[in-house]
Amino acid sequence: LVCLVTTLASGGLIIGVGPFIEKMVHDGYFSDRCDDGDDGCAAQYNAMNPIFNGGFQIMTWGSCLAGLLVNIWGPRINATLGLSILTTGCRILSTATTADGPYLWMLGYGFVGAGGNLMYISSFHFANLFQKRAVPIGVLGGIFNLSGLVFMVLNSKSFTVHSFFEMYFYIGLALTILVLIIYPDVQFTEGDSYKPTLPGISHVQCTTQDLCRPEIKSAVFSERFIGFCALFAWCTMVNVVVGGLVTNLIASKTNDNHMISIFNGYVYPAVGNSTFLFTPFVGYLIQKVGFALPMFLCVLCTQMCLVMCWAPTLNSQYLMLIFFNLMQAFAYTLEFAYIQLTYPESFYGPLIAFVIAFQGTVGFIAWPGLSPNPFGETAFTPVLLLCLVPSFALYYVPFRQRHYDVVSMGNK
Repeated sequence: LVCLVTTLASGGLIIGVGPFIEKMVHDGYFSDRCDDGDDGCAAQYNAMNPIFNGGFQIMTWGSCLAGLLVNIWGPRINATLGLSILTTGCRILSTATTADGPYLWMLGYGFVGAGGNLMYISSFHFANLFQKRAVPIGVLGGIFNLSGLVFMVLNSKSFTVHSFFEMYFYIGLALTILVLIIYPDVQFTEGDSYKPTLPGISHVQCTTQDLCRPEIKSAVFSERFIGFCALFAWCTMVNVVVGGLVTNLIASKTNDNHMISIFNGYVYPAVGNSTFLFTPFVGYLIQKVGFALPMFLCVLCTQMCLVMCWAPTLNSQYLMLIFFNLMQAFAYTLEFAYIQLTYPESFYGPLIAFVIAFQGTVGFIAWPGLSPNPFGETAFTPVLLLCLVPSFALYYVPFRQRHYDVVSMGNK
């Protein structure tokens, strides 16, 4: 049930931006930006760029808040509140018009992502019900991206943007009730077994004392944690930049509008969001060899994704999407596995909040820094170089992590 809820309602829904944008174009939203009155011009796509990029930032900072709140009032309240926010976002998207401008759409899209991630971050403690936690963490990490495939329903002629989000409003209501029933008040710890409980409030602790404990401060400002944050934040920032460039990038590879529509509506969400195929193996790799090798491969896949963006043909972008996929698989599995497996369970909320805050701060490079593209709609090289060149410094993180892996494996 947790996997089902995560698939239908995690913040990963907003990664399905390809079908969403294509359906908005098909339905005529922001078509007034096109001089000749035809749908699908570059100006129309640029007008909608803030919806995804800004929405991703709202999701990021909402996720940061989720990491703090889950320690204060527990996963049941956090997940229920999150899906209530998601439902509100669906209502905004079902009623918004071109006249409302892109920023109301961005708010609704961000609410879907942020609300979904309040629930998502409240779900990882379920991995403590398993003896080997790395693989379940990888599965949940992959499902985040699997939920991006939900928006492929928008490719159906039976739906408009309005009718789809009207339907999803009611799905959100049903899932809100479900998590209220099945999620516990207090996070599971290692060795626990699942047993349904009635909702309560006696566990709620409205205090910042846990966040200010010396051992948490020491963990946050340690070299290895700051290095991990930098690696994760930069790789996910690149993910957002490439995701925002895809529509214009693909249009620069071919003049065939039909192929562009197929790529954006089907290929991009299907291949780019197939991370769930790889995350269990990333979890297994972490379980067997530690974190240094997965960190190295995360940086490598990020760089390969950027390099493939320069490839001249449309077909080459299929390979770019595979690296795009692998980059996400490594980054999002590492995000939760690193904290859950190398720190005490009571550190989870504060450390997740810090790493997501770090991610959000670096994410300002993607939006509003590089979106819309300040160098021009088709000037991809400066943006790609700004993402690629600093990434070479990230190899220092897995190099240093080797020492901690040896110590950790030696203590097992």
